[in-house]
Amino acid sequence: IQANFSIVHASAQYDQCDCAEAYWYRADPVHFKADMDHALLGDCQQLNIEHDEALSLAEHFNAHFSEDGLKLVAAHADRWYLQSQRELDISTTALGDAIGRNVSHFLPTGEGALNWRRLLNEAQMLFHSHPVNEQRETTGQLSINSLWLWAEGALVSLDASVDFKWVMSNETVASGLAITSDCEYLAMAESASEVSGIEEDGLIVIDTVMGAVNYGDVSAWHDAVMEVCDQWLQPFNQLLKNGKIKQIKLYTGDGRSFVITAKKLFKFWRRPAQLNTFMN
Repeated sequence: IQANFSIVHASAQYDQCDCAEAYWYRADPVHFKADMDHALLGDCQQLNIEHDEALSLAEHFNAHFSEDGLKLVAAHADRWYLQSQRELDISTTALGDAIGRNVSHFLPTGEGALNWRRLLNEAQMLFHSHPVNEQRETTGQLSINSLWLWAEGALVSLDASVDFKWVMSNETVASGLAITSDCEYLAMAESASEVSGIEEDGLIVIDTVMGAVNYGDVSAWHDAVMEVCDQWLQPFNQLLKNGKIKQIKLYTGDGRSFVITAKKLFKFWRRPAQLNTFMN
């Protein structure tokens, strides 16, 4: 997709959140865990947030910060949005790049950074004493004790052109872009067998490995990769051999892509490359 867009608005399209006015940011609920002399960031994977909890905390936030021109919208239990009547003059770090790491290295920077940290400290104190977190701690759950601001952007026009007819994904940005383009948006299937009958070219976004990557969990990463191979890559490879599809193009997310065609499968004289060849 070639488009001028901001991630926050693509995500908001997926969550059916109206971001037509002011400045918007993703402001996701997180847990800051004290570790020696710093704090580690944990995201919604560790929190299991109920939507009514999210709505209650957002309402409490809005009552306190309304005079600051801020409004928190809990469009989804795990994905919250901050509306600001003015630009906050900060540069942020994507949530995925900060998960499991020392938060002090990834906090917003820029002219408005100090003001945002002041506001964030106030929000943390509000959340700490809120009945939602008191109840969570009573039941042994991690508290929702902070917000992670990222994906800032004002509303822009989206003029997208695509090379495929449909997009299948549970990933919010890809899904939001599909919804705002001429693509058909499909909810994520469990395996390749559920899409084998679709004839038009399409894009499938598989992000099930990312959670393990963000937390550096090698065992979970291995299990997730094997599941992708079993549920997606091997079945598609068989469809390719049987002539049911013409080619597979694999995007790795780091700028590289690999194209497999039926003709290439019959180049038996080419020895398979070692896995570390593709990891440099």
